Parts: sequence; structure tokens; C-alpha cells
Amino acid sequence: MQLIAKFAMRSPLHAIGISMVAASIPLFGWVSAAIVALVVMSQGLKSGGIVFLWTLIPFGMALYYSGDPTSIYLMLAVAALGASLRSKLAWEHVLVFALLLSFLGAYVYQSMATDILRHLVTIYLQLLSGIEGVGAIGESEAMEMLLAGYALVLYLAMIALLSLARWCQSRLYNPSGFRNEFHSLRFPAQISLVVVLMVFVCLIFKDKLGVWIPLLGAPLLIAGLGFVHWIFAKTETSVYWLVGFYAMLLVFFQIFYPMLTSLAILDSFLNLRGRYKFDQKE
Repeated sequence: MQLIAKFAMRSPLHAIGISMVAASIPLFGWVSAAIVALVVMSQGLKSGGIVFLWTLIPFGMALYYSGDPTSIYLMLAVAALGASLRSKLAWEHVLVFALLLSFLGAYVYQSMATDILRHLVTIYLQLLSGIEGVGAIGESEAMEMLLAGYALVLYLAMIALLSLARWCQSRLYNPSGFRNEFHSLRFPAQISLVVVLMVFVCLIFKDKLGVWIPLLGAPLLIAGLGFVHWIFAKTETSVYWLVGFYAMLLVFFQIFYPMLTSLAILDSFLNLRGRYKFDQKE
């Protein structure tokens, strides 16, 4: 990806070409979102907007034939997050902003991809009916569960692509800049408290709001990952252990998710980075 980013940043035509080609290839639209965000963060909204508008051509054709607005919305959201970082907004606030964008994205998907969503609900209900011990749920509950899952995946995709674009920018113009930003990611106690309160509200009204709890905890999940990366860097642990950690995270996501969010909350209130020191090798 670094080579692609370096090529794209040679000129506006290079960025437009790479973004349009990636958007025209199935399963490679994420490259376009990362390129647009990279241009926005490096050269500003005007240059990024030009690349965005040209990329709308292949994405618009895909939307016309499929009815799925995800690619366009993802590119727009990542560009907006990139603009926020360019305006010196802290990563903690960008993660909260992304949370709002993911809620909006679920609403946009529900409004524009109605037929696709109904088809997915039908498949989901058929799958649940074949599982023993699972109680029957209505179509509206199934749709809300799918929308909540969609919003969570959208959030993680936005942050992943934004991080990729920021990493490429760092490699090209500011070595180790993204690394330092990610390692120092820590939510203020006030924001963590608000998130915890919102989660408790969802738990109280679990029947109606319980499906949104994983999404609310997603910013804390990212902060927890930043803390883990900081520990690995300070202890100079082999990168293979970090790869193993992410493999375990994918396999045991339901276990690691609350652990990482809890770690982020503790770091918010106790400033764990300031309390623990690691000996540096000479």
C-alpha cells in the first residue's frame, strides 16, 4: 500500500487514476477510500474533493446497478475523518465523530438499500430458525440487529482505512508520526464516563437498545488496541507476538472485546501509561 500511496501522491492525475481504477475493481474499493483520505490529509479538501468526485463515477455506476451505497458512504466518511485529523482534531474526538457517522451510515443503508436489507433479514431469520435453542424473533428485531452489525462493521472499516491512510502519510512525510499518535491514544475520563453511561442505558433498555452496545464500545476498543501496541513497543516484543495477538482477537473477539474496552476505561481514569515505566535497552 505504501508504494501505491507514493505513486498516487506524485500528482492529482496519479491519485485520480489509482482511485478510479481501484473503485472499478470488485473488492478493491477500499483502496479508493484510503487514497481520498490520504489526499485530503496531505493536500486539503480541495484536492481531495477532486479525487472524490472523479471516483464517484465508478462508484455511482456500482450504486446504480447494485443499490448498495456502502462504498460511496465509506469513502465520504473516511474523507470527512481525514479532514478532521488535518484540522488538528485529536484522535479521541475523531473516533467519537466516526461513531456518529456509523449511526448515520446505518440509517442511509436502511433508506437506500431497502430491498437488499429485506433479503438479508429473510436469510437471517431462516438461519436462526435452523438453530436449536434460539427463540423466535420478529422481522423488525432482525432488521435492527443487522443494522447494528452493519454499523459496527462500517465503524471498524472507517477507522481501519483512516489508519491506513494516516500510516501512508506518516511513511511518506513524517516517519513514526502515526505510530506515536496511535500509541498515545487515550480517552479523557469524561468521554469514557459518557460512553459507560450510554452502555448502561442500553443495558437497562436491553430489549430495544441492547444490539447497539458493541458499537458504543468500539471507540474504546480502538483505544485499547492503541494501549496494547504501546505495551508491545515499550517492551520491544517481537512483531510476531503482535500478529498472534490479532489472530487471537479475530478468533475470540467476544472475549477480547470487553477486555480491551475495560483496559481503555482503566487507562482513561488511571493513566496507566504514566504509572508504569519500562526499562529501555541500550
